[in-house]
Amino acid sequence: MAKRVKLLDVAKAAGVSQGTASNAFGKPDLVRPEVRERIFAVAKDLGYRGPHVMARMLRTGKAGALGVVFPDNLEYAFSDPVAIELLRGIGRECAHRGVNVMIISAENQQQAIAAVNNAAVDAFLVHCYSDNNDIIAAIQRRNQPLISIDTDIAGAAGTVVLDDHAAAKGAAQHLLDCGAKRFAILLLQATEHDHFGPMNANRVGAASHRVVRERLAGYHDALGKAGITPDDVIHIECDNQSEHSAKMTAEMLASHPEIDGILAMSDVIAIGAIDAARSVGRKVPDDLKVIGIDGIVAGERTDPPLTTMYQDSVEKGRLAAEMALSDDGGKTITLTTKLLLRGSSKSG
Repeated sequence: MAKRVKLLDVAKAAGVSQGTASNAFGKPDLVRPEVRERIFAVAKDLGYRGPHVMARMLRTGKAGALGVVFPDNLEYAFSDPVAIELLRGIGRECAHRGVNVMIISAENQQQAIAAVNNAAVDAFLVHCYSDNNDIIAAIQRRNQPLISIDTDIAGAAGTVVLDDHAAAKGAAQHLLDCGAKRFAILLLQATEHDHFGPMNANRVGAASHRVVRERLAGYHDALGKAGITPDDVIHIECDNQSEHSAKMTAEMLASHPEIDGILAMSDVIAIGAIDAARSVGRKVPDDLKVIGIDGIVAGERTDPPLTTMYQDSVEKGRLAAEMALSDDGGKTITLTTKLLLRGSSKSG
């Protein structure tokens, strides 16, 4: 096996100090262009693979990267509108600080644990994930900062969340103000175990994800003040895809034609609900009012445009990354929403 070429070998061959050679790769602005190019040419001739990550970490104490853990597969991270906005915010702050991002999917637990154990990162951001699992335990064993996003994790160095209770309460109150009386709630996945479709009271009460628990409580709070109990409300658990929520909504409206208000836990789900209403001949908003939560761009293009409770997911990601890269941990940042009034809830 050929001996690995070291940075010291490159430095000697280029006639510079090891520190200058290191700067050529890590801090190129500190090295004169002609010297930098000579170092790169020598490195190429010798077959040098670049600075060793773990060696750099031992030398500087920093990897120059953040690990971002998503509970879903990587395709979801790059296709879900809210996840994309969150990553934009994380990327914006990391770019500002010259830090890279490593994305870890928690879909396969064993692979995720291996990725966590081997990740050359300075901190972890964990999005929408329960703290009762082996992946979180693996992160915590590394004794590095862990920032939780939209979830509560015991021992996290910091947390960035949406005021989901207030967002959902505001959404329900808006539909009440618009005259809706018979409600259906279209939920995001409530637990780690898939169970899509109508929910009984036990399933509703077993919701383990923070976002789902808080939004349910907010909806029920507003509806309860209007004399509408949870038993009076239809609860449907949906996959966070418009095609799936459209199917669930069409089946629900066929069984419960009296429903005149739909509270969707995400805009993606709400868009599917509007599509389903059109397919079964229900007029939105004349005899069915729909509101989502998120404020994604696609909501502007539905027919009619989607009323929603807007959250700034880009800023959420940026704040989480900022917290992870600073020494100011141990706090919770709670973001608020605002009503974007459009045609799916109120005509005119």
